[in-house]
Amino acid sequence: MCGRDPFVLDTPPPPDATIPVAASEAVPPLMPWEVSEDMHCEFVEELHGGGGAIVYRIRAGQDTRVLKLHIGQDATVRFCKEVNAYAYLASRNVAEAVPQCVGWIKLDVLLKRARGVPSPLLVMLREQEPSVARGLILEDLGGAQCLSVHNINLDIGELTLQALHKLHSAYILHGNPEKDNVLVFPETKRVVWVGFSHAVCQGSITRQGLLAELAEGWAFIYQRLVPDGFIGWEPGPDAIDPRTLVDDVSPAPIQPTHPRPSKSTVVEETIAILTSYPDINLFSWDPPLFHLTPGAKRDYEYDTDEFLEAIKTGYAKAPFNPFGKWYGPCPGRIESADIFTDHSDEWCAHAAPPPICQLPTETEIEFVEYLKCSSNHPLVRVRIGSAERLLKIFNMNWGGKKNDTACKPRFMTERDAYAHLTLHGACAAGAGPQCYGWIELSRTHVDDANAAIRRAYGDESPPWLVFPVFEDGSPSAAIVLEYLAESEAITLDNVTPARADLAMRSLSRVHCSYVVHGDVKSMKNLRLIRGRGDTPDRVVVVDFDHSRMSSWKRAWPSRIRFFGEFITLWSYLYGWMLSAQRTYCKAAKHPHAIEF
Repeated sequence: MCGRDPFVLDTPPPPDATIPVAASEAVPPLMPWEVSEDMHCEFVEELHGGGGAIVYRIRAGQDTRVLKLHIGQDATVRFCKEVNAYAYLASRNVAEAVPQCVGWIKLDVLLKRARGVPSPLLVMLREQEPSVARGLILEDLGGAQCLSVHNINLDIGELTLQALHKLHSAYILHGNPEKDNVLVFPETKRVVWVGFSHAVCQGSITRQGLLAELAEGWAFIYQRLVPDGFIGWEPGPDAIDPRTLVDDVSPAPIQPTHPRPSKSTVVEETIAILTSYPDINLFSWDPPLFHLTPGAKRDYEYDTDEFLEAIKTGYAKAPFNPFGKWYGPCPGRIESADIFTDHSDEWCAHAAPPPICQLPTETEIEFVEYLKCSSNHPLVRVRIGSAERLLKIFNMNWGGKKNDTACKPRFMTERDAYAHLTLHGACAAGAGPQCYGWIELSRTHVDDANAAIRRAYGDESPPWLVFPVFEDGSPSAAIVLEYLAESEAITLDNVTPARADLAMRSLSRVHCSYVVHGDVKSMKNLRLIRGRGDTPDRVVVVDFDHSRMSSWKRAWPSRIRFFGEFITLWSYLYGWMLSAQRTYCKAAKHPHAIEF
């Protein structure tokens, strides 16, 4: 829309032909912030949390300042880069383009005079000594807005590039020219660059590097923000950006049937079928595979009360399910894995699918209800625009796992799994919930989520609340999913042969998306949605934070893992649940007094 980037070089110079920027004179170092003995400091509010930093507005005596603390790995390196950058900026005439920095301070010095120290900071101090932690004291830019599609225009875009050029004139390469590092005062037309934790100063920069950063800044302004601003999308209860929220899609067509492979012997045919899974769905073979869907057994009709009582008495003495073989063995059970060793040359890692979309952090979300459940991650029913969704939140301080380093990897695993499920049609077919993308949670989102959790517990104190960051200091995130109203876990009370078959078919669709679920034995991960009228039952596979994908170059799952999970669920449903239901269901009458 805005034409070609004028700062992009037609012929990039070779690496050894860079022209260094002439070194300027040495600059005085940034000095510590002087705090008098009688000065009292107060933490007023948290302005930002994530990206490896926490930013607070503080009141020091009669003045209001901003304290920026670096957390997580490489905190000292990032702090030193910012201190060095502000030292250079203070020696140049760039006051309007950056916040004024009045110095730095050791955290233990500040805490001796501070009141209202927030809990996230206290959590951080358990891992980092206050005497080591240091922060920057900056100008309070009250009234500023983050640069976004809602305040961008051609004038603001030009001012943003001019401010970036002022940084370059001070021999500073910002290092991360993104909109999140630009603050705007729309009324006064002032644009301020912040976030210098990746900055490079003077002797380590080149003219080509400065020109490349100008090109990058021009691109995100005129090729992303300005066109988005002209679309006219504004946040509101009924306005949803169609590019970031995928609407409900129609179910994918039924997978075509595959003729049985033409082989000279039954063994060769069996091997051909087994070694084609999960590329070909086991339920799509024509004719169907024998006993993959066992017929409903009606032997229970002849059970007497005395017989059932004798079974229960015997179970109490020696726990053993006498009906475990009622439905026979799983047809996919493999006695030897050698066939996969001998016939798996074609199996290799697949290309990663396109990632699911990321919603803007400023997306307005109404947190309707916290769903108390046994999930390892908080689940909240929300409203985005006019659509009800489920928000699955990932953060480091849930379930008391304050030092859990697996929270962000689990989020990334589930996010990658939904990319597979979306691409290969499992979500569209109803085997998994529809996925509408993911979002980095703002502080407002975190506060609203915690308010919903407190409402759910009423007068009780909630055991856990949502924490604003992951273990590495980056913002907590959530996956936006289809809200499965009135869904329930598969249990002895509601399982039937028909529903067991639905569960197996849903798992097969997941496998055909090249995803191994990793936790199907937990029945809470199989959600039943009862049919009404002409709408049939539906069984949905959920919770993919333990899954493995074939696009993982480091350790993709083998065919035997797909089969192993298929056999596990089949044996659990038919070899335990349906057979145990015959005597141990909680139904008022006979356990099978339900419709098949």
